[in-house]
Amino acid sequence: MVNGRTFKRIGLLVTILFLIITPTGFTESQGKEIDLKNYMSKGFNGNDLEQRNTLLRFQAENNLLVDGIIGGVTEEALIEENKHIIDIIPQEAKDKEWFIVINKTKKILTVYHKGEVYKKYPVALGKDSTPTPDYKFTIINKITNPYWGGMGGKFKPVKGGAPNNPLGKRWLGLSTEKYKGYGIHGNSQPSSIGKYISAGCIRMINEDVEELFEYIPIKTEVWIGSEEVLEKWGIKQYIEYEKIEEVCRLLWQNRGWQVMEALPSVIF
Repeated sequence: MVNGRTFKRIGLLVTILFLIITPTGFTESQGKEIDLKNYMSKGFNGNDLEQRNTLLRFQAENNLLVDGIIGGVTEEALIEENKHIIDIIPQEAKDKEWFIVINKTKKILTVYHKGEVYKKYPVALGKDSTPTPDYKFTIINKITNPYWGGMGGKFKPVKGGAPNNPLGKRWLGLSTEKYKGYGIHGNSQPSSIGKYISAGCIRMINEDVEELFEYIPIKTEVWIGSEEVLEKWGIKQYIEYEKIEEVCRLLWQNRGWQVMEALPSVIF
């Protein structure tokens, strides 16, 4: 028989463990988690644009590889509650009002405000033959309904605001002292987000770039690089999990169960 004192000790242990494993904060990605889990419970359809965009945004917000595929890494991020999204940036970036990092390896655009993560977005980047350059850019202009010139005569130009305009309805141009013609913009191919497919520009989901356009000012610095390059610049972006190890031994004695040892420890 388990006596009242033992019940109290077990109850205390459960309470301690609950407090340890309960997340201390709520992030914006929780909404995406709920939506994504609902889609998965009914059978995720990657051809459905709304479902795919939800997955892409979830991956970006959790510093995962943005690829539109529900693999083991994405499933782990969905299941694990005790996770931490880690962003490390240099002090010079923390001192800026606004600062943008584009992680080419993971295809994530991260906006920082006064050194803190403000928003993360999934993007598409340059293909192998026309890669997005590793460079520290600056936003030099912002254009609504940009005109597309057809890449120097290779294609027929498209007027601004047209549904088939490859730039979408927003353009944030990047500095041109070394590289010309690069920018952050919308798209006319929604399924391209999460891929290496552009001529070097940074494509975003149309709703996302329209949101970004509203609050990011001209002269904001935009650092673009692979994870290796970003690390050299003092930037790291990753996810880690906090594992809970419960050491609890129950020994049978003549008068019932007794908690002999209950020492939770946290392993990072």
